[in-house]
Amino acid sequence: MKTCATCQRQYADSLQYCLEDGTVLTHLTDPQATLRLDTRPTQSNPIRTERRVAWRFFALAGTALAGVIGMVALGIFLYSWSGTNSNNENRQGGPSVATINTGQPASNPTKTDAQRELDQVNSDVGVALVRSDVPKLDRLLADDYRWVGDQGLSLTKGDVLTLYNTGNLSYEYLTTADPKIEVSDDLTKGVVAGHAKSRGQLRRVPFVDSYFYRNSYEKRQGLWQLINGVSWH
Repeated sequence: MKTCATCQRQYADSLQYCLEDGTVLTHLTDPQATLRLDTRPTQSNPIRTERRVAWRFFALAGTALAGVIGMVALGIFLYSWSGTNSNNENRQGGPSVATINTGQPASNPTKTDAQRELDQVNSDVGVALVRSDVPKLDRLLADDYRWVGDQGLSLTKGDVLTLYNTGNLSYEYLTTADPKIEVSDDLTKGVVAGHAKSRGQLRRVPFVDSYFYRNSYEKRQGLWQLINGVSWH
């Protein structure tokens, strides 16, 4: 387990910073150590206090920037069409969200049909991220969803929803160029991969970034869900 030195919240070892205040997480080794230190009288040192405050400020800033790298990747690899944020939910020429999510596909679907469906679902995830639509993200992300970035950051579905629910993440746009879509022969698994760009803010720190990504989907009970993803520079 890891703990936040500022708010004392505890997190899994996979996280590197506090989701509430951005403080660098440390390993929780001796729960009684703080109690023993509190019983020893110490003299206040203004110079050391100033240095400690300054150090925490820069540590928080560094953590926020590291978080930007990871969360930008999260958003980037989820969106599959450039410049379609406002029209993805009703795009002509592709299956509607209602058709995909009602479990009533067309008779005798082909790989092309499945690729079109998967393309739409991937776009729906991107729209939900831009609009901060937590209920839709809850439906489109599988319960066992996990994302891993090249900076060592790993996020679960719960982590993603917490960042949105606490207002610690928002996007202005997410775009992708020439996504590649593959579907298994039984039409129940698929992959969307490509190169993407995004712009937004993480805890009021703006970011603009570019990533490669690979998303893996599964069709569960007739519905496509994102089960995992990886991203890298």
